[in-house]
Amino acid sequence: MENGKPVKLVLPEVKNPIFIEGYPGIGLVGHIAANFLARELEMEMIGYVESPFIPPMALILEGRPNPPLRFYGRDNVIVAVADIYVPPTLVNEIARELVGYLRDMNARKIISMGGIGIGFFKENTEVWGVGAREELNRELEEKGVKILQYGSIMGMSGKLLWEASRNGLDAYVLLGETFGDRPDPRAAANVIEALKKLTGIEVSTEPLLQEARAIEEQLRRMHEQMEQARQRAEKQYESIYL
Repeated sequence: MENGKPVKLVLPEVKNPIFIEGYPGIGLVGHIAANFLARELEMEMIGYVESPFIPPMALILEGRPNPPLRFYGRDNVIVAVADIYVPPTLVNEIARELVGYLRDMNARKIISMGGIGIGFFKENTEVWGVGAREELNRELEEKGVKILQYGSIMGMSGKLLWEASRNGLDAYVLLGETFGDRPDPRAAANVIEALKKLTGIEVSTEPLLQEARAIEEQLRRMHEQMEQARQRAEKQYESIYL
């Protein structure tokens, strides 16, 4: 690699970009949201990450090979997508290289998207967030995002937030509440709605909500079938032993 660095970013110059990151995490919230944005905004792949520490593979999309860590772009918006688990040491290196690039490009905003596990079901789930400094937290609150006062943000989202804050960049993390044990398109839609308020990006989240409703209906049916099976088992037990 160049200058002995373990990571190389292959990215064109994009001045004053809005950078959006959605690496895999809990509920695949960020991953779903990032891929949705790239597809719905009809973005083109504009770059990728090179490293000898990335697994040797190609991801086939629409009959064409793609790198597992790549960037989509349109106008001044860049979306970072990962289709593999990225080990912590590689996350550190990629985040540092990204922040260096974004500092040089005078990035307007750096936004990471992910999930926050709550471990129970809620009728109306919310979006939590945190900014690189207090005035950004106030901006998030004005947009209806609840501020995360304590806790930890793991992976690329946490590392990008820290590196960006050290370099004086405007960075935010948006976390959609999710049960956490399955892909959650509803949480991804909630995060995108918050992102729209921050950036002015226009995109409908209705396709994600339709997907969420389909998953929720499947889960409801599974629950009903399990309950019916339980009731039948109880009746069989009563008829045998009572």
